[in-house]
Amino acid sequence: MIGEIREGAAAGTPGPADLGLTRMLVVVTGSAYAWSTPYWLEHLRLSCPQVEVKVVLTRSAERFVTRQAVGSRVGGAVASDVWPEADDTARHVEWAEWAEAVVVYPATVHFMARLALGLADSPVLLAAQCTRAPVVVAPALPPGALEGDVFRRHWATLASRPNVVLVPPVPGRSLTTGREDAWVPPPLPEVLQLIAERRAELAAARMGSAVPGPPGSGGSEFGGSEFGTGLLRTSIHPLPSGGTRWRRSPGPLAPVPFAQVDAPLRAALAAAGDLDGARLVPGEVDGPARVYDVRGAVSAAHLLLNQGPGAELRAPLRDLGRLLRSVHDLDPPPDLPARPARGLARLGDWLAGRAASPRAACVQGQVRRSLGEERWHQVTAWYRRTAEDPAVVLAHGAAGLGAFAVDQASGRSDLLVGEDVCAAPWYLDLGWVVGELVELQWQLGGDREAWQALTDALFEGYGRTLGQRWKPMAALRILLHVHDIAAYVDDFDRGFDHYCDFLRFLVDLPQHEDSEDSQDDAQAQ
Repeated sequence: MIGEIREGAAAGTPGPADLGLTRMLVVVTGSAYAWSTPYWLEHLRLSCPQVEVKVVLTRSAERFVTRQAVGSRVGGAVASDVWPEADDTARHVEWAEWAEAVVVYPATVHFMARLALGLADSPVLLAAQCTRAPVVVAPALPPGALEGDVFRRHWATLASRPNVVLVPPVPGRSLTTGREDAWVPPPLPEVLQLIAERRAELAAARMGSAVPGPPGSGGSEFGGSEFGTGLLRTSIHPLPSGGTRWRRSPGPLAPVPFAQVDAPLRAALAAAGDLDGARLVPGEVDGPARVYDVRGAVSAAHLLLNQGPGAELRAPLRDLGRLLRSVHDLDPPPDLPARPARGLARLGDWLAGRAASPRAACVQGQVRRSLGEERWHQVTAWYRRTAEDPAVVLAHGAAGLGAFAVDQASGRSDLLVGEDVCAAPWYLDLGWVVGELVELQWQLGGDREAWQALTDALFEGYGRTLGQRWKPMAALRILLHVHDIAAYVDDFDRGFDHYCDFLRFLVDLPQHEDSEDSQDDAQAQ
C-alpha cells in the first residue's frame, strides 16, 4: 500500500499558487485509513511549504493514528474534536474563520451522515457547517456502504451544497475481508486539485453574483458572458447572423420554476408585441431555462448603471411602456393558472415571516424594526391591496430593466417575456419598472430631471400614469429587491441600513394630487 501511495503522489501536487490558499484545516476521522495521514501531511509540507496546516483528530481517529505522529509532520500541536472544559476560546469560530479550506481525509460514513444532517455536536462539525470555505470530504467506506440507500441520500445532500467538494473514493483492500471491496480516498494530490478547482468556481460565482442594482442588472453583458444570483442565471452570447442569444435559467435557490407558456399564448405575445422598433420576445423552452434571440447585447439596467439616465434611453423607455400595454391589451387565456406573480409571491412570504432563507428572515426583522410598526403595517397593507386586487389583466409578471434588451446602434429594443406571465393588476408591471427607476436614481444620483424624463417616457408609451399608486409600488419593488439580495446574493456584505433609511423616507413622503411631483421629490433624495 505504501508503494501505491508513493506512486500516486508522483503524479504531481498543485503548488501554493495553484491552490490559491495559505491556510488549511485537515480533519482526520476514525477510519483505518487514518494510518496514512502522517505520510500525506509530510507530503503536503514538502510540496506546498507555504500552506499552513492545522490538524484535528476525532476521538475515533486516535485509535488508528497518534497525535504525536501527526504533530511531528505539521510542526505544531494537534487538536482533538472535543469541546474544551477549561478554555475560553470558541474553537469552531476560530477554525471556520481561519481555514481557507477544510479537508476531511479520511471521512467515515458516520461523519458524513452527521455533516449531511446538519448536526453540529462537535467543534469541527460546527465549523464545517458555518464556514464559506470549501469543505472537502474524502470518504473511506467499508464493503457495501457505497451502494447503501442511506449513504446515497447523504451523498446527494452534500453534493447539493455549493461549498462542499465530494472526493470520489477508489477501490481499496478491506482489513476485515482481505478483498478489494472497500473504498478509500485517492492520493492527496488529486484532492488538492479538486480544492483548487472549487475555489476558482466559488470565486467566479461570487464575482458573477455581484448586484449593484436591481436583480438581473449586474455583470458585463458585452461579448459572451454569464452572470447571476441564486435566483436567476443569465448567459449572453453573440449570434453569427447578428444579435445575441440570452439564456436565462432559475438559479439554484429559486423557489419555483419559470411559468409555462403554451404555443398559442407565445404566438399571441409575439404578434401583439411586434411594434415599430420594439418587440416582445417570448423565447423558447430549453429544459428549465428559456432562450431568447434579441437584437441588443445589453439591458437597459446595464446602460443606466454604467452611463446614467441619458436622453438616448428615452425612446427605449417609451417603447417599454408600449410593450407592456400590448401585453395588457391581450385577453387572458381561459386556462391561465390563477397564480400570483412569482416576485409578488416571494415578497408576500417574506413580509409574512415565511422566508425560506434564514438570512432574508433576519433582514426582514431588521427592516421591520427600522420602519416601525406603523410604517410596517402600511407597506403590508399596500401589498395586500395589490395581491388581492380582483381587477386583473394578462401581465408580464416581472417587468424590469434587466429583461429589456437595447441595441445601442439602432435604438431598437426587445422585452423578454414569458417566465412570469400571469394575471395581475395592470399597475404591477408599470410599478415594478418605476420602482427600479426610483431605486437607481437614489443609488446613482444625477440630474433628477433626466430621471423624471425616463419615467415620463415610460408613461407616455403606456398611455397612462400610475397616479398615486407610484409610491406604494416603488416601495414594494424596493422591498422585494432587499429580500432578493438577502436571499440570493451570498457575498453581499454592505448591509441594509441605507435601504431602511430610504424606505422610511419613501413611506413618509406625502402624496399629493400631482403624483409626478411627489415622485420627483423622492428621486431628489
